Amino acid sequence: MKIPSAGTPLSGTDLASGLLGGGGIPQFEASLQDFFQVPWCRLTGSGTSALFAALQVLSKHSGRKEIVLPAYTAPSLILPIRKAGLTPILCEVNLKTLNSGPEELLAHITEQTLAVMPVHMFGLPVDTQQLAKELNGSNVYILEDACSAMGAKIHGHQAGTLGDVGFHSFNRGKNLATLAGGALIARKQELVPELENVLATYPQPGLKRRTRNTLLTTALAAAVRPAGYAMLYPLVSKYKYTELHTDFETWAYTSYQARVGRSLLKRSDTIFGRRYKNGRLLHERLSGRERIELPSVPEGCEPVYNQFPLLLQNENVRTKAHRAILETGLEATLLYPDPIHRIYNDLWDGTGADPFPGATEISQRILLIPVHPLVPLVALEQATEAILKSLKQTI
Repeated sequence: MKIPSAGTPLSGTDLASGLLGGGGIPQFEASLQDFFQVPWCRLTGSGTSALFAALQVLSKHSGRKEIVLPAYTAPSLILPIRKAGLTPILCEVNLKTLNSGPEELLAHITEQTLAVMPVHMFGLPVDTQQLAKELNGSNVYILEDACSAMGAKIHGHQAGTLGDVGFHSFNRGKNLATLAGGALIARKQELVPELENVLATYPQPGLKRRTRNTLLTTALAAAVRPAGYAMLYPLVSKYKYTELHTDFETWAYTSYQARVGRSLLKRSDTIFGRRYKNGRLLHERLSGRERIELPSVPEGCEPVYNQFPLLLQNENVRTKAHRAILETGLEATLLYPDPIHRIYNDLWDGTGADPFPGATEISQRILLIPVHPLVPLVALEQATEAILKSLKQTI
């Protein structure tokens, strides 16, 4: 039996709602507005395309061109920034929180800064409320990436709702997955008409793409379950991300996905609660262990783990712990093998001292353990035992 690294518990009811349920995109958007407690939320084909829409609109309001973001995060974030004609400016990542918080982001603000982009990596919140206080009265926007943190809270507010603009993802590896899709939130209401105009230019998927999405969503419902994953692994492995993305597409969301998403959202408390509970179990089992560092969460913030991250002492220790977990059948991952500045040569040519040693260190030491609702507790117990055993055997 194999347990995948990501999984949303899509049920027969969810799939039936997608095919036969009433409503569609407007109804899911209304449900999301209620969930996020925001006056405006719109759906799009991906989190990346949601970000791209936001960047296009923000850039019209200023001649400034720089977007500050963490050096260790999804490399694909660079694509919409550049496609919008803007410049990515990287900042350091805190080894304690595994995120770039207010201190790291604010350190790189210049007269050319259009926006700072806090990214709630792994479902661990950044204190965006504190960041907003620091930037109050400035002309710098806060563009909040909550793609891996749906359900997480910051001083009682949902992640993605405290910046000027926030965006979420419903990609198959996220906290709430409809195979693909994204959501865009705007707190500054003066931006809404322009955001609406940009999103209206995104083409509707054709019949072939809509049919493919429906079939793949059904397959995903079976593939993320342990028995189904083992059986369907040869097929599923073809859809895993193994190469650096060089471009992205902008599509509208589909009504089928919206109906599935709305059905899932009704169970979001259970889905997110299980992610948190699984993460806390791992934290309790691994806390205080030598050669393991666990992330700290800012005061007043509540995580909803996308995956549970830990830092091992070094690459050698990580490699052995990773292999030990894989042998239990649980698909632990290493995520990004390099930070962004080591991927794009124009952001750092490799000469001189590493400009972001913390980001590099995270990429070399991090190990991610799945905590989605379909991971049995016994699998997490076996994983922790495998890690601790591997540490004893590693000098």
